[in-house]
Amino acid sequence: MINLVGGGPIYSEWFQTLPKDGQWVGVDRGTVFLLEHGLHVDHAFGDFDSVSPSEKELILQKVSTVHEEPPEKDATDMELALQWAFTQYEEVRMIGVTGGRLDHFFGNIQLLLSDSALNHGYPVCIEDEKNKITCHLPGRMTVEKNAQFPYLSFIPFTQSVKGLTLTGVKYPLSNHEITYGMTLTLSNEILENFASISFCEGILMMIRSRD
Repeated sequence: MINLVGGGPIYSEWFQTLPKDGQWVGVDRGTVFLLEHGLHVDHAFGDFDSVSPSEKELILQKVSTVHEEPPEKDATDMELALQWAFTQYEEVRMIGVTGGRLDHFFGNIQLLLSDSALNHGYPVCIEDEKNKITCHLPGRMTVEKNAQFPYLSFIPFTQSVKGLTLTGVKYPLSNHEITYGMTLTLSNEILENFASISFCEGILMMIRSRD
């Protein structure tokens, strides 16, 4: 797994519970967070305008490969890091991309909707202490019950999502259409060991969450 860590708020106690396998990649100030938590950072991306001179020096000393970008560019630091991650053919997790500025948050959500992310062939996930967010093309998937994230929600990211069928959940659906502005598919729960989700048209965001 490739873990891309941005500079947004990260709940330190939750972060310390995460498995530390895979590659750790810092994105701008997220690099400092990783170094402060004693992780080996394989790559760092950014213009590093949010770090102090001493922190930047630490990044240059400690990080294996630093991809320094100009402050004015046509893509965010996270998008550039994600483009690199897609060349590695591994599962990708984005951390530190929620809870701060809303423009940054929605920009990061949109990264999940890019053709590269949707067709990556490996899961691309945004994760924080209360949520796991993924986006999906039509098809069928199986979702395992997870006591840490008991709630299961779906949001259409096209005008409509058609043929949505949910089984093994508290509120099942059969061949249903959901559209922008509907909250029907929020706060479901998996009752069995696994839930089955399928749909035939549209792009669907899935959120596993907890209070």
